[in-house]
Amino acid sequence: MNELLITSIKKEELSELIANSVRKVLNETHSVNNPLISKYNSNGNNPNEYMNIEEIALFINLAKATIYSLCSNARIPHIKKGKRLYFVKEDIVTWLNEGKRKTLDQIQVEAVNYLLKKGK
Repeated sequence: MNELLITSIKKEELSELIANSVRKVLNETHSVNNPLISKYNSNGNNPNEYMNIEEIALFINLAKATIYSLCSNARIPHIKKGKRLYFVKEDIVTWLNEGKRKTLDQIQVEAVNYLLKKGK
């Protein structure tokens, strides 16, 4: 490891080599330190996937306490079996999209279409 290696490398190549090395280390660190992230990334393609409280907190970036509060107030779709809470990924995505706000352009298009249908 104490060997000295002298080579000619372009600045761009060196920059790309360093960036790739840093990305590799960060990816290894995240998957080693947080098994939920690696599990989620490997199984993230199934919309009917059941998720537990830790996974849903990571998925929607909310604290577990906030999710418990939403569940107790019946404001988030969930399944309760005994003392455990489960969430269907597809239901959560739909629930998130229900809170989406329309842009002014979308509202204007809807207004024009409504007026055209009513014949005014």
